[in-house]
Amino acid sequence: MKCPCGSEHYIKRGYFRPRSNNYQPIPRYECKVCHKTFSRQTTAHTFRQKRPDLNQEILKWYSSNATQRRMAKVMGCNRKTVIRKFLFMAHLARQEHERRIRSGELKTSYVQFDEMETFEHTRLKPLAIAIAVRAKTGEIIEAQVAETNCHGKTAKLSQFKYGWRQNNRAVAREDVLRQVKAVARDFITIVSDAKRAYPAEVKRWVPHAEFQAVTSRVGRRKLSSQANRRNQDDAMFALNLVAAKIRHDMSRMGRKTWVTTKKAERLQAHLDLYIAFNNGYQLAA
Repeated sequence: MKCPCGSEHYIKRGYFRPRSNNYQPIPRYECKVCHKTFSRQTTAHTFRQKRPDLNQEILKWYSSNATQRRMAKVMGCNRKTVIRKFLFMAHLARQEHERRIRSGELKTSYVQFDEMETFEHTRLKPLAIAIAVRAKTGEIIEAQVAETNCHGKTAKLSQFKYGWRQNNRAVAREDVLRQVKAVARDFITIVSDAKRAYPAEVKRWVPHAEFQAVTSRVGRRKLSSQANRRNQDDAMFALNLVAAKIRHDMSRMGRKTWVTTKKAERLQAHLDLYIAFNNGYQLAA
């Protein structure tokens, strides 16, 4: 342990008893160089937090289909505390994910890539989520949120009420494919659906990758009379499974729910937190 000034020369100087630690004594020290007092908590991520004991609980509850009000009620705190802890843990989760990508812990030769759709506040303001999954382990390589314009029968109403929305889906896909390139081995296969924009984008951002486009399994004839499993011929089962878990485990991502995303950046933070939970990261908080 060192003083924040960098010195390793210090002496003991009393104790303090934080409520979050059930008032157990934690020793304080006085630096012989700068003469300031410090403790092991001074250089911790949770410095000046009154309830650091809730951090890991927030990670679990936010990834278990719980709402902010329910978490606050169960843990006995204010909803604003839940939000602050959520943003703090999401920041740590993003840092840990970036570190693991740089260290090469997510290296892979087979990736499944696609997009999901959701909305912010109302279905007239849709959002898209570009996501890439390491198919062998089910780990999420990257997930990026993008604003998109409304299409279909509600397009005119959306434009009338909220104006024309920018379509940033290509930017989100670019960010995801850049991360795929960072974890790609010398030979990598990227599997996705038959959207026309995908082959050119994969070729541009991951030039050495082999791209495979698969069509929908709806209407396919079963090749055998074995067990009637829904995933019998699902070439993108790993990604579809992760997408289904996201729909179930993130309360704001449910198809039919009264929990909605009010800000796109909060959805991105929630995804960062879920990536850490899904990939099994141990966050130092």
